[in-house]
Amino acid sequence: MSEPGPMLRRLPLRRVISGAFTLPWEHRGSVFRATAAPLLALIACTLAWDLSSFYISGIGRVVLLLIFYLPTLIAMSWLAVTVHRLVLLEAPDAAMHFDLGFIRRVSTFAAVLFGIWVLFSGLTLLITSGVLNIFNPSRYVETSVEPGPVPQPMDLPVPFEWITSIARILAYWFVARVSLMLPAIAIDRKADLGAAWQASRRNGWRLAIVVGALPWCLQALVNLLYRDGASTIEFALLVILGTMLIIFEVTALSLSYWELTPPAPPPTDPPA
Repeated sequence: MSEPGPMLRRLPLRRVISGAFTLPWEHRGSVFRATAAPLLALIACTLAWDLSSFYISGIGRVVLLLIFYLPTLIAMSWLAVTVHRLVLLEAPDAAMHFDLGFIRRVSTFAAVLFGIWVLFSGLTLLITSGVLNIFNPSRYVETSVEPGPVPQPMDLPVPFEWITSIARILAYWFVARVSLMLPAIAIDRKADLGAAWQASRRNGWRLAIVVGALPWCLQALVNLLYRDGASTIEFALLVILGTMLIIFEVTALSLSYWELTPPAPPPTDPPA
């Protein structure tokens, strides 16, 4: 990842989000050719997991999750790396070669992506626990004192779902700032956590919109199309649509990286 310049940039959020949709559409032929294989792999993994989970529950469902998690992570990384390279390299190699460079790039991307997921989950749990401890602190009874009635949990001033949602929002601020490592890995730059943190200074919440709010909104749109009693074909079409929307989400992160880490290779056709 390139060293940030002396002047901190402000992420042009409107231009980034607009470009996330216009850029893939303007180059839809190249995007389709480059992403067809990883898209099919990710759709297959997602459909296999979702359809299998309908008929299996309990410990069998946990086993299925463990079986499908790694292939899904690899397919997701393959798709994301492909999109990042299409956006950020002047002459991207659309026909990906399964050589050592490809394996190293995708495996490193997958490892960092998994680490970011662990960070997000851990921060969400930590923040949620901290808030709950404020409203319902632990109470201890001395051993020399005869135990009395067990104290009841304190009522929360807001629904528990609100607390977890706020915790996720706060966690996204941290995750967004380190997410700039992902485009760097895709274009064979060093995955420098310090450089990512420095480059994202004063843009944490803007990046949180890119990596958190934008995917959430797109998934919410897909969920609106779902109906009770949907057929298997309808469900499969929604899975395909949701998977294809990942292209726009990754493009938004690519453009954010390009804006915040000069001198990065410019996109083939950056949005105006």
